[in-house]
Amino acid sequence: MRKVFRLLGVVLDAITDIMDEKPKRQYIPVYEAREKFEKGMISMREYNETFENNNGI
Repeated sequence: MRKVFRLLGVVLDAITDIMDEKPKRQYIPVYEAREKFEKGMISMREYNETFENNNGI
């Protein structure tokens, strides 16, 4: 049982470290977002957020 909790702690720590590395809002130009999306570096949601963020500019 102790090993299970230790493994769970390691997994949760890894997940939170990954989430902490990414900024909340990433303001990037549309052309850069398109390049990153085509390379698979960002998700469709993040790609669409680029248009929402740049809409007022």
